[in-house]
Amino acid sequence: MASAAAARAQDVAIEQSAATEGDAPLEQVEVLGERPGPQMWKVSKGDHVLWILGTLSPLPRDLKWRSKAVEEVIAHSQAVLSDEVDFDAGIGPISGFRLYRQWRRVRNNADDATLKDVLPGPLYERFSRLKQKYAPKDESLERLQPMFAGGRLFGKAVQARKLTSERYVQKEVRKLAKRHDVKIRRIKIPIEDPRGLLQVVGETPLKAQSICLDTTLSRLELDVSTLAARAEAWAVGDVDALRELPHVNQDAACWAAVSDAPRIKQIGDRIRYAWIAAAEKDLEQNRSTFALLSIERLLGPEGLLATFQAKGYSVEGP
Repeated sequence: MASAAAARAQDVAIEQSAATEGDAPLEQVEVLGERPGPQMWKVSKGDHVLWILGTLSPLPRDLKWRSKAVEEVIAHSQAVLSDEVDFDAGIGPISGFRLYRQWRRVRNNADDATLKDVLPGPLYERFSRLKQKYAPKDESLERLQPMFAGGRLFGKAVQARKLTSERYVQKEVRKLAKRHDVKIRRIKIPIEDPRGLLQVVGETPLKAQSICLDTTLSRLELDVSTLAARAEAWAVGDVDALRELPHVNQDAACWAAVSDAPRIKQIGDRIRYAWIAAAEKDLEQNRSTFALLSIERLLGPEGLLATFQAKGYSVEGP
């Protein structure tokens, strides 16, 4: 729970439920047949190569993703570098249960307040309209702090559009690595004082949380149709379309909401540096390595592809 709070500051991955009955009719996403996914980026130094597949979330729920090119690379690689992170809080089952109970408490507004009590009127009205559209029966949303309410509402909207945040591309890659007997590496980050970390997340200032919620609502108001278009672009490997389609990045806004806290920013920095260090180590040791990383973390002037270029590596891609 601490890792989810620190890495994303949203509740999408922790509590997702099926779209409720009675939602307004929505345009659905239908992706038929198998899709190859985007091309891979090639980061190289001499004859050693790191192949990176950019991932995207959400994707079509019924997408059948099969990539012969990815399987071919994995089959001839010495390692797979995952984009998943293992957080080690050094706790047992009892402490884990207590941590979960604390997590449930810190998500809620203090003193049993509702969103109507803590949000500016116009922002609450926008939230209410979208809640009525995507989650009319989920009254527990009203008790959550703004950034967590936005995260859960976004998850409801994703499901209503027949999209999913499930990491099935990662699952398929794990299957392929196992089939070809290729080891999988995951970044490991120790977490000291997880209870204190959750407390820090729960004390995120209301102003910062409101910015996170506002950005999430903007994405649902202006960008929901683009979610489907971006998912289809990923499914057919159209990276140019992914670059060009309008995109409201609520993850960045919500991460900014919590990363003002030094402890949380430090965890984010450690994840970034640990992944780069692992990639460089694999590049040094292996002739070929396959890696996964979200497209949003790859692209742009602050993306990891630019970081590799700045370090002197050759970067090629779509």
